Amino acid sequence: MRKPERPQPEIPDHEVVRKIGGGSYGEVWLARAVTGAWRAVKVVWRADFSDDVSFEREFKGILQYEPVSRDHPGLVHILHVGRGDGDEGAFYYYVMELGDDVSSGTAVDKSTYEPRTLMTDLKRAGGKPLDVNDTMDAGLRLAEALQYLHSVGLAHRDVKPCNIIFVGGKAKLADIGLVAPRGQHTFVGTEGFVPPEGPGTGQADVYGLGKVLYEMATGRDRLQFPELPDELPDNFDRKRWLDLNQVICDICEPRVSKRTIKNAQELAEAIQRLIDGRKFRKKRRQTLSKVALVILVLSGVLFGVNYFNRLSSANNLSEFAPEVEPEKEPEFGSVKINSMPEGASVYDRKGRYLGVTPYGPVTEPAGEYAEYELRLEGHSTKRDGVMVAADKMNLVIPKLDIFSPPIEGIEWSDNMGSSYQPIGDYHRSSYYVSGNTWDRYQATLPKAVMHFKINHSESGSKNRIVLVQEGQAKLFCDWLTANNYRDGYLTDDEYMHAVVDKEFSSADYNQQHKRQKVYPFRVEVKKISYSQLVVSSSPTDAEVIMDGVWQGLTPLQFDRIRPDQMIKLEFRLEGYRRIVQKMKLHPGQEKTIHIQMQRNDSVIFGSEWQNSLGMKFVPMGDDLLVSAWETRVQDYAEFLKTQKNAKHTSPPFAQGPTHPVVNVSRDNARAFCRWLTNHDRRRELISNSDYYRLPTDYEWSLMAGLQEDVDLKPAERESRKNQSFPWGPVWPPEDVPYIKVGNLADISAAQALSVPRSRALSNYDDGFVYTAPVGSFPPNSLGIFDLSGNAQEWVDDDYSTSENGYGVLRGGHWRSYSKEHLYIKTRSVMKRDRKDDTYGFRVVLAKRAEPVDDKVDSKMDSKSR
Repeated sequence: MRKPERPQPEIPDHEVVRKIGGGSYGEVWLARAVTGAWRAVKVVWRADFSDDVSFEREFKGILQYEPVSRDHPGLVHILHVGRGDGDEGAFYYYVMELGDDVSSGTAVDKSTYEPRTLMTDLKRAGGKPLDVNDTMDAGLRLAEALQYLHSVGLAHRDVKPCNIIFVGGKAKLADIGLVAPRGQHTFVGTEGFVPPEGPGTGQADVYGLGKVLYEMATGRDRLQFPELPDELPDNFDRKRWLDLNQVICDICEPRVSKRTIKNAQELAEAIQRLIDGRKFRKKRRQTLSKVALVILVLSGVLFGVNYFNRLSSANNLSEFAPEVEPEKEPEFGSVKINSMPEGASVYDRKGRYLGVTPYGPVTEPAGEYAEYELRLEGHSTKRDGVMVAADKMNLVIPKLDIFSPPIEGIEWSDNMGSSYQPIGDYHRSSYYVSGNTWDRYQATLPKAVMHFKINHSESGSKNRIVLVQEGQAKLFCDWLTANNYRDGYLTDDEYMHAVVDKEFSSADYNQQHKRQKVYPFRVEVKKISYSQLVVSSSPTDAEVIMDGVWQGLTPLQFDRIRPDQMIKLEFRLEGYRRIVQKMKLHPGQEKTIHIQMQRNDSVIFGSEWQNSLGMKFVPMGDDLLVSAWETRVQDYAEFLKTQKNAKHTSPPFAQGPTHPVVNVSRDNARAFCRWLTNHDRRRELISNSDYYRLPTDYEWSLMAGLQEDVDLKPAERESRKNQSFPWGPVWPPEDVPYIKVGNLADISAAQALSVPRSRALSNYDDGFVYTAPVGSFPPNSLGIFDLSGNAQEWVDDDYSTSENGYGVLRGGHWRSYSKEHLYIKTRSVMKRDRKDDTYGFRVVLAKRAEPVDDKVDSKMDSKSR
């Protein structure tokens, strides 16, 4: 929910500049101390809490944490805590060290500053894994920070990427507004980072850090655990990644009993082993049954009696000395190191020079990973290694990639062997582009372009050069730039461009060449003169997407825009119309643009909303909106209008437009969700990263007030004991005074003979024979209607892994009369394509991106099965 804009707070001894962040537990402001140092100030308002007790509890937590924060380098340091009163009422605040800027690091520009968090790093990575070494370094630092936090009796309770900031390039735990004494089980935290056993413990923090490491190591969302990335790292990084993945799988294991890493200290030790090149080894669980324990004790007693008797009668005590197994000699293996090409300098893990390839053999401990660094002029530095096996020659022979960009003042050759002379701070080809070089380019084109070749002498050398039009020379240089960058001869800060010689004269250069406007040309290599772009918006905090990649929130500054290339900027803000701008900047240009966002009826997550069909949605968490009622006949009718040859069989009773649509399969319900997603995206009511879908089985339970294990399948959840109803614990519902809990099989239905009297509640009358208009009965505390009765609702899950093709329906329907059918935990298992006059559905609107096709791929049957 978007909170009201609050006035800028007054903080003693600080100049408060602007708001740079916020959430459910306060606002963060950029401020400058009287010393001139930049600080972050978090302000927490009493008005955001339901009562004084909660507000004061959080304040006491900060007071307890303040001295602790400065005792460990992995915790964001709190420098001062205070209280105040403003126009909006009471608040408390705390002053913290400021995190790095997402673009400029430690350099702070007050107008553009945006904090660098692990979340911004993950978004910039665009779904790709982060470097495995950086992941392990950050993991070790954060594990040690949690270890210290737990040692003083505190738990963080909300470890996730946006609560990890970088200070001086090092990761630190932030957002300590949720820090509390360990064991405080108030449900806080974020879905996916909270373990099944709940928050508030040291082990729960370790679980959350495990999910953070999973996102860093795979580039995937924590809810996708344990899925792996499409591609794993190569060579040495692949081995380290696999070892790290073992650790992640251990601490993210849903079953507590199966985890071998129990606390932050053990996690830090496990990561340190990986950094040192050693393997992660799971501990063996030392468990004994009661019978085995009794046998062991009795055996010990009998042995002790026998031993004492022998000892008493013995003259030589040494015969009873226990046998000691001789210590096993360590094993070693030999490693031979070479490189392609040869001649590379070899360094060990500690950076000590060993020699030049081919080098070795080197003796290394067996069972350990031996790593080396190889350096060769004109090539990229390479790290590689091998898991050493005993009694064999282990080989390390990496291929070294070329890295030979031009150096100022030194002659240079490109990937085709053409020479370039240094001229000031750039290079120019020694000769005009030759016919042979052009032929190699021509071979990559789908069809030939006009060109001529003539003989020409330059610097005493005879060459056959090519003549082309100016535009073709530019395209050639674009191709040449891409190839040299790919092969390691150029950096991404350099480019090649054509210098066409329109004054060229030669005996072989004739009038036809002049009429065709073809000329010889040279190639120059220069540094890119990047353009600068500053973007801002009213209101601020609009998302900025450049060429399809998320960049951050306004205001933003881009210092490395490639000139003369069309860029597409997209601005998004919940509740405002999407704005798209395209532009091309000149070399070195500095441009500033300000976007005035235009309010519309688009979705704002966290608050109630109506979509294009008038369907009402209520929030459940920050990233999910739930339809307040079941999908209506009138909603489904709009969908049917767009489907060719689609037929829907109406039930054998009359329904109005606001009754829940029935006689739909799960496939039909999913097709409706895909259609509605496209429908509202085209109207810019939802963004391209929002989509409609059926609720999951787990989400439906939460809607009805039942907390279940998110990692289980519906079949496993249903086996758990729970006898609550969506309206409470009372059965039968006629015992609930003055409240009609839903449209069930009642007196009205029995009198109309729609259900047998033996299958109707004898003392309950909801007033409806068949389905009722949605919202006819009181909602629950979330504002959701008809979770009991009316229509049974499809959810998105299959019932179990073993029962393929069977979906799940939740909640009772208008023919329900049995309490076993109306428990929240009850699931109806049915074929996914099955239809019935009691089967309906409701939808949710979610934030996570999902590809949506314009065409609905589900067939609409004309019969009700």
